Formats: sequence, structure tokens, C-alpha cells
Amino acid sequence: MADNATAFHTRAATAGDLAAVRRLVEAAELPADGLEDQFPGGYDVVTRGGTVVAAAGVEVHGTAGLLRSVVVDASLRGQGFGAQLSQRRIQWARQQGLDAVWLLTTTAATFFPRLGFRPADRAGAPDELQRSKEFSGACPDTAACLKLELRPAPRE
Repeated sequence: MADNATAFHTRAATAGDLAAVRRLVEAAELPADGLEDQFPGGYDVVTRGGTVVAAAGVEVHGTAGLLRSVVVDASLRGQGFGAQLSQRRIQWARQQGLDAVWLLTTTAATFFPRLGFRPADRAGAPDELQRSKEFSGACPDTAACLKLELRPAPRE
């Protein structure tokens, strides 16, 4: 049985987690620009012994969500924290009534299809999302764009 110092806990992020999440994001060489814009509202973190070791967020831009800053401490990668946090954020996006969740990635284009994301045309993202810091410059044009539909398409 793990003691509290070694146990992992998943919870909603708090304002006090911002600096730790920023450190993780920068250490993983992910874009940190705009991280604070919707933090902590749409973010979850995993802690161990009171230290943030993983995070993920969904920013809301109109009816679209932007999954961003899915990050796990390098020493803990491959243990399922990224998938767990991503699934929690997707569920949160559904509860918010969002139509879809989008993401941009330069490093994990093969990871996210396991969670239901499909390649998408970046230019086809909603205008509100196009204006986000992630879409408008923080993530390079070479980043893969993926989308997860949360609502079924209307029937004709």
C-alpha cells in the first residue's frame, strides 16, 4: 500500500498550480504562451507528494475546445497519466456542451488517435479557435492538427 508521499492524486488544478504546470510545459518544450489565459478553469493535474507531475487542459473558444498542455514529468511518461488526464478533459468538454475538441501537436500525433482524435484541416477550425494563442502562433504551422467530434453531425 502506497503512503501519501508516493501516491498519485488527480484533481482539478488551482491557481497555485500555474508555476508548476508552466515548468512541466517548458521542460517538455511545449508552448507555454497563453497558458495562464484560462488557467485553472479547464485544467486537471496529477500530484505526487504535493508536487504536480502531470497536467492537461481544455480551453474554451466559442463552441470548440482546445486540448493543450498535456504534459507528464519525463520520469513518469508511459504510465498512462497523459491518457487519463486527456480523457478527463474530454469528459469535461462534453459536460460544457462543446461541439468538438481540437489539438495541435508536434510530438504526439500518433498518441491522440487512440483517444478518438482524427486528423483535421487546421484552416477548418472555428474562427474563435483560430484566434487562440496556440493556433495563432504558439504552435508552428507544421504541427499536426487533430479533432474529436463530441456531438453527432446533424442529419439531413
